[in-house]
Amino acid sequence: MRNRLAILVALVGLTLLAGCGGPFPDRPLPTLVPTATARPYATATFVPLPTPAPLPPVDWGDIAIFRQAMREGFEEDVDAFADRNRYAIEATVELGDAATVRGAQRVRYTNRSADTLDEIVFRLYPNLDAFSARMLILAVEVGGVPVTPVLEERDSVLRVPLPSPLLPGQSAEVHLTFTSAIERGFAANYGEYSYQQGVFTAPEWYPVLSVYEEGHGWWTDRARSQQGEQTYTETGLYDIRLTADADVTVVMSGSEIEQQANEDGTVTHHIVSGPMRDSILIASRRLLSLSDEVDGITVNLYYWDDEENLRRNADAARAGLAIIGRTLRAFNRAFGEYPFREFDVVQTNTRAGGIEYPGVIVVADAYWNAGDPFFEVVLVHEAGHQWFYSLVGNNQVRYPFLDESLTSFTEYVYFWETAETERDNQEAADYIRRERQSYNAYTGAGNPDLPLGLSTDDYVEAQYSLIIYTKGPLFFNEIASEIGREQMYAFLQEYFRRYRYEVASISGMLQTLEDVTGQQWDRLFYEWIGQFEGLDPAAVATVDARQRGG
Repeated sequence: MRNRLAILVALVGLTLLAGCGGPFPDRPLPTLVPTATARPYATATFVPLPTPAPLPPVDWGDIAIFRQAMREGFEEDVDAFADRNRYAIEATVELGDAATVRGAQRVRYTNRSADTLDEIVFRLYPNLDAFSARMLILAVEVGGVPVTPVLEERDSVLRVPLPSPLLPGQSAEVHLTFTSAIERGFAANYGEYSYQQGVFTAPEWYPVLSVYEEGHGWWTDRARSQQGEQTYTETGLYDIRLTADADVTVVMSGSEIEQQANEDGTVTHHIVSGPMRDSILIASRRLLSLSDEVDGITVNLYYWDDEENLRRNADAARAGLAIIGRTLRAFNRAFGEYPFREFDVVQTNTRAGGIEYPGVIVVADAYWNAGDPFFEVVLVHEAGHQWFYSLVGNNQVRYPFLDESLTSFTEYVYFWETAETERDNQEAADYIRRERQSYNAYTGAGNPDLPLGLSTDDYVEAQYSLIIYTKGPLFFNEIASEIGREQMYAFLQEYFRRYRYEVASISGMLQTLEDVTGQQWDRLFYEWIGQFEGLDPAAVATVDARQRGG
């Protein structure tokens, strides 16, 4: 939910400009502060250099350990990923004047395309302006042979040449040694990669395999806009051993299966994942937690040990457990079962309302308050991303509509599915009505009614928030109004089934809807989304002729 907030003030102004009255929702849309100007790297000239021990060899055929991260009944999901993206990482995190990660990883990449590859590409996301940390690659080997990689796109793209071509179906093992650092108190943009209030939050904290798209090549784009998502990844299996001081709480995507106390006062945490799209690392000396179990899922809420606000933080954690419980039950019914053993929520100092990662969501301290009407919607929205982004993936930079708009629609589903009284049903209806009023106010003030199918770079200022987060869910509500909620859920369940752990496209979404309903939806998709690959040209011609008055 990178850019949904900060629009509240703008919306109030637009409502007045458009002459539309009426209060805002009882549960207002979480908003973001305006996108910050990019700041320079926190550690532009110095990153501590590690002297890591050699990584032990990996038995890539042994996947039994990953089953421990899965809910009962979903253990066999890992079997299909034995020959997909695989990561074995050993790292140390140190929290001092800077938050520093020193690590090494063995990565096995299997060429699943029909093309022969002469390189493998990694993304170094901490080096993006939006993250503004600093990651260095110290050594690279392919199959035990040292190679010289090439850095591009302001050091966010790492091209690793292969000693010999990688044929379709073949695998290559890459060994990388890396380090990264960010100064205490630093956070750029949304504060996504940050070290503030004693909490180190590090998404994509390791070199991440890029996505190879057959016919297009490796994805090496760097978003020029600071709003919205910056990453695009494929699902893989993670086996991580992370060492930190004994008084540091570690939260990561996946499940911790073992701890080892070391003689130097540190603890090594052994974390494994099921099939997950990427990994986040959160480390702090000031996190407390509450836990509960929902449908066989362990839910952990981590909150700040802050003397001044401890009661507020703990009360919000208790309220958050109840909200997440209702959300998981509702979404398990409506979309399909969450397959992982664990789900974590962490209070952080992000300037976004909240941000999603596989198995983990973070919520801004500014809204970590049981009495704040934003708190519930932030939790629901970010939890919805576990289905649409984490499990059903997409290119978030090129088509933010696919995950953000659909996840915003999951807020409607939550209110529908948790309504117990007529008043609850009316509040759910009012929530949607007020969203429609907000969008009418935006367009009524002369702002462009842009299509949903644009990239994050194609929207400026409030356009991204209003198009993706307000118009987007209204598009899905339009479909639901026509086919009914039960068939809408049937469509979303089939979409989830087809693309769980995979990368979805707009044409794939359209095809799924047509298969479930037996109807043609090209015209509606074109009217709302615009052009995209796989769209029926006849539908385009019909809509264009109608709009011209022909």
